[in-house]
Amino acid sequence: LGGLLYLTGGAQNPFILLLLVPVVISATVLPLLMTATLGVLAIAVTTLLAFFHLPLPWYPGTQLVLPFAYIGGQWVAIVSSLVFTAVYAWRVAAEARQLSDALTATELILQREQHLSAIDGLAAAAAHELGTPLATIALVAKEMSKALEGEERFADDLALLNSQAARCRDILRRISSLDAENRDYFDRLPLSSLIEEVVAPHRDFDVEIETRIDRRDQQEPVTRRSTGVIYGLGNIVENAVDFARSKVIVDC
Repeated sequence: LGGLLYLTGGAQNPFILLLLVPVVISATVLPLLMTATLGVLAIAVTTLLAFFHLPLPWYPGTQLVLPFAYIGGQWVAIVSSLVFTAVYAWRVAAEARQLSDALTATELILQREQHLSAIDGLAAAAAHELGTPLATIALVAKEMSKALEGEERFADDLALLNSQAARCRDILRRISSLDAENRDYFDRLPLSSLIEEVVAPHRDFDVEIETRIDRRDQQEPVTRRSTGVIYGLGNIVENAVDFARSKVIVDC
């Protein structure tokens, strides 16, 4: 473009305004450094065309010579328009990119919330479906306790069966009430309280559970009461209790 303008009058050619186009387009799609480089190049080309150019094509036998004051004003107008337009286009494009990133993050959060909501619904449905067979198991366990009353060799097994049925019933009740307790489940709490909440349901067995929390830092870590974390850690602690002989140590 600079070469064509050089052949057709340089800064005297009104189409010199086309030098703004690549800079403005660059401001909308390219990084700031590349846009600034292109802007400096456009200003340099405009400056050179103000002094070095072939005559502006005019009527045959007539040469159009514009005063230098007009050329200088043309240069000032082009440079100021270039800077203002490029900066404005870059700001608008940057805000558009930020808005797009925010919308993308919002969509990801909404998808995650929808996924969690679907999981809660499945958990509630599973709890409802398991309620009937669990009630049947509890009823049969009670009847067996009555029928085998006085049989010492079955007493421990029947007590364990009844306690586990009661524990399953409590777990299903908590799963069914997750929606009502959703706000409480996402409250912030210290790490020690979270660990204690995880191991508390498993302290009723013969295996001792000891929690050790690194308190070298003066401030104890604070986390959120997440249902997934609680049940995930609870499964780990439960497996440890099942295979431990006398003691389980939870080290944090």
